[in-house]
Amino acid sequence: MLTSKQNVLETLKIGGKPDRLVNQYRPYVLVQSDPVYQLVRGNRARGKTTKDVWGTEIAWPEDQHAAMPHVTEENKVLKDITKWRELKVPDLAAAAKDPASWEPALKAAAAVDHNEKLVMGFMGTGVFEQLHFLMGFEDTLANMLMEPEAMAELVEVVGEYRFTYMKLLVDNLKPDIILSHDDWGSKNSMFMNPDTWREIIKPQYVKIYGYAKEHGVKIMHHADSFLEPIVEDMVELGIDIWQGVLPQNDIVKLQKQLKGRMVLMGGIDAAIVDWPNTPEDVIRKEVRRACATYGPGGGFIPSLTYGGPGSIFPNVDATISDEIERYNKEVYGVHE
Repeated sequence: MLTSKQNVLETLKIGGKPDRLVNQYRPYVLVQSDPVYQLVRGNRARGKTTKDVWGTEIAWPEDQHAAMPHVTEENKVLKDITKWRELKVPDLAAAAKDPASWEPALKAAAAVDHNEKLVMGFMGTGVFEQLHFLMGFEDTLANMLMEPEAMAELVEVVGEYRFTYMKLLVDNLKPDIILSHDDWGSKNSMFMNPDTWREIIKPQYVKIYGYAKEHGVKIMHHADSFLEPIVEDMVELGIDIWQGVLPQNDIVKLQKQLKGRMVLMGGIDAAIVDWPNTPEDVIRKEVRRACATYGPGGGFIPSLTYGGPGSIFPNVDATISDEIERYNKEVYGVHE
C-alpha cells in the first residue's frame, strides 16, 4: 500500500499508478503560520469586522463559517480606477524580512513526516479576487471594459504583489505544494469572457506560477467555478491540481480531454451535503456518486469544493472521508 504522499504523487503523474483515490486533503499538512499569511489574513476573527492590509473591510459574522469582504459604495478602497496610484500597496517583503518571523512556519514544516505527507503553503485572495476586494464586483468588471488601460496597470501591480508573495513562500518555507486561491467564475459561467481573462488575468499567473514550477513546487489552484473554457490555459500555467471542480463542469468530458495533464479535485456537491442535519445516507450517496462517476476516469480526487479542509456543518467532512475510505476498500481493496 502506498503512503498518502506516494499515492497523491502517483495520481499527479501522467500514466501514474495510484492504488486508491486520494482522500480529500489528507496527503497535505497546511502551514499558515508564515509572516506573510499573518500580515495578510492574521487579523480575521469570528464575530469581528476588521480591515485587511489594503484597507478592505472584512466581515466575519458570529454565525458564519468564514470571513468575507464587505465592499459598499461608501467603504470601497478604490472608488475611481484612474486614481489607482493612490493605493498603498502592502510591503510583503518588509513584513517577512526578519528570519525569526519564519520560525513558527519552519518549525511546523519540519515536524511533518515527509515520507507520509506533503507540506502545503497557502495563498488566499488571488489577482482577480484582490481587484473586487478593492472596488467590488460591478466596478471590477465594468472597468475592464470602460477603463482598460488603468485596469491593465493596476492588474500588473496586483500581479507583482502576488508574485512577491509566491517568491517569499517558495524561498523561505520551501513547501512541496502551494494552495493558491482565485475564483474566476460562478457555478455556471465565467465572470468574464475567456479572451478577457487570457488578456488580463492569465499573464500574471504565467509569472507567479512559473516561479513555483521553476523551483519544483507543485500548484493546487482553488476555483470553485465553471472553468471549462480555460482548462487548457490552466494546464499551460503549470497548475497540477484544479481544486474546487464543481459538478456543474462536465468532469467526465474534462478527464478525457486532459488525460491526466491536470488533476481535478472536487466533484462532491456541497449544496447537497453541507447543510444542518443532512441525513448521513444523503451525504454518502453523493460521495459515492462522485467516486463512482469520476474515479474510473483517473486524474481525480474526490473532495468538497471548498478551498481548504473541512465542512461548514459538523460531521459532514468526517462522513465524506469515511465514505471515500469505504469506496477505496470495496473497489481497490485498500484504505487509509
